[in-house]
Amino acid sequence: MAPQLKWPWLGVAIPTAIISFIAYNAHYFILKHFLSIIRQYIFEFSVTMIWISYLLAILTNPGKPPLNRRSKKDKFCQKCNNWKPERSHHCKTCNQCVLMMDHHCPWTLNCVGFNSFPHFIRFLLWIIISTSQLNWYFVKRILVIWKLRNEINISFTKTEFIFLTILTPFNFFIWCTISMLLIRCFNNQILHGRTQIESWELDRLESLYYHKKLVPILIDQIWKTYPKEATLQNKKEAELLLQKYETRRLGFDSIVNFPYDVDLVTNWNQVLGPILFTLLPWSKPTGDGTKFIKNDISQYEENSSIEDIILSLSWPPDGGRKQIDTQSGIEQSIEDGEFVIRKRSTSSESNEISPEETISRTQWENQWGEQLEDFGVDVNEE
Repeated sequence: MAPQLKWPWLGVAIPTAIISFIAYNAHYFILKHFLSIIRQYIFEFSVTMIWISYLLAILTNPGKPPLNRRSKKDKFCQKCNNWKPERSHHCKTCNQCVLMMDHHCPWTLNCVGFNSFPHFIRFLLWIIISTSQLNWYFVKRILVIWKLRNEINISFTKTEFIFLTILTPFNFFIWCTISMLLIRCFNNQILHGRTQIESWELDRLESLYYHKKLVPILIDQIWKTYPKEATLQNKKEAELLLQKYETRRLGFDSIVNFPYDVDLVTNWNQVLGPILFTLLPWSKPTGDGTKFIKNDISQYEENSSIEDIILSLSWPPDGGRKQIDTQSGIEQSIEDGEFVIRKRSTSSESNEISPEETISRTQWENQWGEQLEDFGVDVNEE
């Protein structure tokens, strides 16, 4: 995640200064000496699109839930005094619930959400297009200068040489940095249909899975979500599933389904709008940010197998409840259809679980040290 800045205005000032320094110094001191007018116009057009996309990413409201709208899966936000739809979170900085919240971005002083995500992606795309042009022109110019280094009438100035020396590595660094960020965004949202928050959530579930904590919680969640499924037959199936899980014969993908990952085209349309219009400033995602197309696996059907019912649980499938610390000695089992947690006791220990042995969803952190609040989420409203 991007760092939290002491002075928030620097989040806009720094990118603005970098874009201006590279783009206009490159044009004035380098490109205008050898590039055709048409190609100069093309370069300036891409720079202009950077500014337009950046301005829209800053000013566009990421999306507020409509007032007095409620469905069965909505949760109530005390601070907004309103219901928030699926995939929505309350941003502690924007002080509002954000539809399909990805993260709060300090570089735009705004949340990246349902309405602002296309502008944010276009901002990154136009930066890559512009810096790619400069990478190509800089390399070509350097090769020409090297080839003519022994000529008497050298067709470049000392100032051009200085700015080539400074801007070439700087521009390449920006190109690499933004490319990695764009790849991460495309990998999450387009290839897998998930926000950064949901990607973090998936890592949390995977951690529970590998520490043998997940399946008992999911089984317990079934009885809470679908009380009618708590039949004797299903309880026996649950016990067999737990045994299969304990012996590592149950894969993660067979018990965890991310419901919003449909296919490449649908994922693209739901976050960026029609593919052909992706680069246009007015292109918007399909839908209203309150409901999303889900894959077939997430559809609940009565009398299904326990594994199929688990895959149909709402996201996150564990309900986001307190989990057991992976470092504590804990025994888990299903007894009469109930999920039971016991601390392994010794002669000097009781069977109670102390507060420090539990880790809540809001306290868990991934391998990068990121917690839920690092994405801008107000964890008190989770």
